[in-house]
Amino acid sequence: MFKFGIKREGEKPVKVDQVKNMLANRFYLGILKYAGEYYQGSHKTFISKKLFDEVQKQVEKIERPRQKGHNFAFAGLATCGECGAAITAEQHIKKYKNGTGQTFIYYRCTKKLKPCTQKYISEPDTEIQLRKIVGDCGLHENWEPYFEKWITEAEEKDKLTAEVEEKQLDGQIQESELKLNRLLDGYLDQVIEPEIYKQKKNELFDEKLKLEEKKSQISKNGTVWLEPMREFVNCALQAQKIARAKNNCHDLAIMAKKVGSNFFLMNRRLSANLNFGFRALATGGGVASAPPCESTISFLVIPTGFEPVLPG
Repeated sequence: MFKFGIKREGEKPVKVDQVKNMLANRFYLGILKYAGEYYQGSHKTFISKKLFDEVQKQVEKIERPRQKGHNFAFAGLATCGECGAAITAEQHIKKYKNGTGQTFIYYRCTKKLKPCTQKYISEPDTEIQLRKIVGDCGLHENWEPYFEKWITEAEEKDKLTAEVEEKQLDGQIQESELKLNRLLDGYLDQVIEPEIYKQKKNELFDEKLKLEEKKSQISKNGTVWLEPMREFVNCALQAQKIARAKNNCHDLAIMAKKVGSNFFLMNRRLSANLNFGFRALATGGGVASAPPCESTISFLVIPTGFEPVLPG
């Protein structure tokens, strides 16, 4: 931020806590907070509610305690397949007689839950296995026009039904407004305690905001599956590039968490529960990681008129 001219008073860099406060500020959603209550502002909104929620999850991940002293690429990725304990990383430096040294990084079970027989695995072996897992979940770059054509055709079809969905959401929004009015009446009649009123009002306000944003998304992009589908395709394309790149272990670890969860290390073999869409790609025998041909196109690209099954 400092490099691009964003500074605080005294020409100093912005503090990390200030950045965190910016990312958590609902003002950019068009919301004002006063005395513990949310109010709809009249100013222009900067970001979507969906983006705001995703940012909060990312901030929470960043704030989780990290292992001190080192920034191991695959730390915290997997658990032990035998005992369920965490897999930790450790560094060893081998000294040679000529005065030089070589650094080795290993991953092993912490063995803190119960006795465990699992042995360590080196970082290079972990990297090779992880590249295979991520690579099998990837799409070759030549697949992009095929999926884009299919998504565009499906988008045109969904525009025809968007009006019906918008009317349904209008009804739900009006129902939320009615609940807010009833809640206010109860508060004014002193039937509802102030703290309970604030809590319920904030909950209803957040619910209404989500409905309004969903309506806005439908009016712009059709039904809600289109954008997740595009995100899935883009992620699969990126997975293939990251799996093939070199010297990018941290990027590889981040992508691994996108394609799967619950990574396990058992007998020095890494496995994962792949997310549904990526599991479908991997189950296809890796055909998606190769350039498309006539047989694989009919296998992967769903004919127009059917809803997608890849994103889950």
